Amino acid sequence: MGKVKDKLVFYKKQNYNELKKHHLEQKTLFIDPTFPAVDSIIGTSSIPPNILWKRPSDICSDPRLFVDIETSRTVRPGELSCNWIVSACAVLAGVRELCNRVIPNYWEQEWPTNYCGMFRFQFWRYGVWTQVVVDDLLPTVDNVLLTTQAGSENEFWAPLLEKAYAKLYGSYDALREGHLSDALVDFTGGVSEVVDIDAGEYSVNQDKRSALFDKLLKEISEHSIMCFTIVAPTLNDIGMRTDLGINKGHAYHVTAVKRVHLGETGLRSLFRNHRKSPLLRLRDPREKGRTPPSLRNTNSPEEEGEYVYTTAALTRLLSSNIEWSKVKESERQRLGLTFNEKSEFWMPFEDVVSEFTELTICRLLNRNLFSYSGRNWYEAAFVDAWRTGMKGSKNDRAGGGEETLLRNPQYICDILKSEEELVVQLMQIHDLDSAENIAFLNFLIGFSIIKVEENRTTRLHKQWDHCPTVVKLDYKRKREVNYRGVLVSGRYILIPNTYKPDETAGFMLRFFSSSNINVRELQNDLPRNSLSCSCLSGEPEWVTVITIHKADGLVRPPGRWTTKLNPYCVVTSEGSKVKTRITLESDPVWDASFVFYRKSVDKPLLIQVYSRNMVMLDTLIGERELPALVTHSPTALDITLTPRSAADATASVGTLQLTILTEDNLMAV
Repeated sequence: MGKVKDKLVFYKKQNYNELKKHHLEQKTLFIDPTFPAVDSIIGTSSIPPNILWKRPSDICSDPRLFVDIETSRTVRPGELSCNWIVSACAVLAGVRELCNRVIPNYWEQEWPTNYCGMFRFQFWRYGVWTQVVVDDLLPTVDNVLLTTQAGSENEFWAPLLEKAYAKLYGSYDALREGHLSDALVDFTGGVSEVVDIDAGEYSVNQDKRSALFDKLLKEISEHSIMCFTIVAPTLNDIGMRTDLGINKGHAYHVTAVKRVHLGETGLRSLFRNHRKSPLLRLRDPREKGRTPPSLRNTNSPEEEGEYVYTTAALTRLLSSNIEWSKVKESERQRLGLTFNEKSEFWMPFEDVVSEFTELTICRLLNRNLFSYSGRNWYEAAFVDAWRTGMKGSKNDRAGGGEETLLRNPQYICDILKSEEELVVQLMQIHDLDSAENIAFLNFLIGFSIIKVEENRTTRLHKQWDHCPTVVKLDYKRKREVNYRGVLVSGRYILIPNTYKPDETAGFMLRFFSSSNINVRELQNDLPRNSLSCSCLSGEPEWVTVITIHKADGLVRPPGRWTTKLNPYCVVTSEGSKVKTRITLESDPVWDASFVFYRKSVDKPLLIQVYSRNMVMLDTLIGERELPALVTHSPTALDITLTPRSAADATASVGTLQLTILTEDNLMAV
């Protein structure tokens, strides 16, 4: 448990370099004892009875990992392929930098150089890059691969990658419960988000559609991977073609996002106030798979040949955007609507949100602070668990949601800037302490972000009004959920949780921010000095929370050389001193809360308001002592500030609006 460190681990403790050296010296071919080539690793689904496990050299005469890595961009599904894995491989094939990360030093694994029947792949698994070694025995029927296939018949990076990924999950069948977003995270170490296009009503709401397009522009500028999909309700619907030529179940990779003038161009269009049309360039590198002759359904109709109209033609001819439907092939170049390969096509955004049902975004956040390319992020990552134990103990950390939310693990951070963009990713882990992969059903998970007192150092036990929830994610039965948004300055607690109490599982929590927000876990219920009994210093008896709302009518002290006030408030309790931010207003609004654990109940709080001076010492405007007796509920107060040297005790230099709460139960806040 605790923070995650960057390192490379060997899955099943199999070191590729050591194993390869051994087999080359012995002149033997590697057979993986941890993932043997037997039908049981496929799973419990319908398995053909005549499977033969073959090495690539037994399938074709000239096997290659890549025929040409620059052009190897297509994949084909096999009879046993999982649809979302095929989509993930198709996306991976189109992004060479990611392909090189997942298939490290591919040229060293290429035939016939030092071939010994062994290949390695790397996947990001719960915070660490994990190297997985596999042999090249692949399931076939009639000499045709049953798993995912590359574009060329003698190209084997795709089925070997899928085998390594299946090994990581335990079997080929275990992959079926996942989602495209899971594979993209495992291939990249990024943070994924799934947007429900239908639920968001982007096709009918112009404002939401425009905001989503602006989001896509930002994401592609940050090199995020984005894919649109029409979710197929059944397996038989996968590959079915819509009227616009879009295949259901296929992931269409977004390769460009643009706004362009359609129709008239030049000064005439500007004077007529023509708006630019939002367009996406999409790519579908998936081709039809090869089916073994003995597994073909003789009762089904003959396979279709080439379509009369391509997807690119249909999305233009049948577009709801009249101007786009009139664009000729010859005009595309003039508009800057170019292609990098034949599987790409352009589509108006209004057609995209009307046709597709789901958008998957995988953000590739650069954590190298010394990099000069793109935006850099600070990352803090933790691996922990929802666990059960004695109520009130440190093992009682599976509170679920609603009334028992605060029993879950809590993480605190500080936003020091006026605004901070924050990305948070929560992933559930069900095999955290197990050496074996066991099939499981994901829990409903989510998290809340609560703004707390600016000096809090202990766990939150009760949520009063001064601690508002600023972010609350809807529960999802997904491997991961995430949030991207902006928080204003202050101290915050993030609480990851399952929907139901006492559900136990591991989880990984990642924070990304543009500056260091000092994330740490809160483990103590009480301040450290109260955890160890001291007869000399005593223990806290009361806990007081004070919220400084605002000041009115502040009066500048006489005889000062400046007429400008830059006020801030200082609260002192038994030697502990805190202060609000400095404002430039004479009637400042702070809305700042602070918590104090008090040992001497007869000592009042001292509240002072100062004005910040750039050259001389800060000026005390006024002060007031506050007994802060037990209230058991928040109490609003207006107090009068008096100058320290005033002869008249009733003299006023302004008023403060406060809310104060004092409890004799230290676990009440």
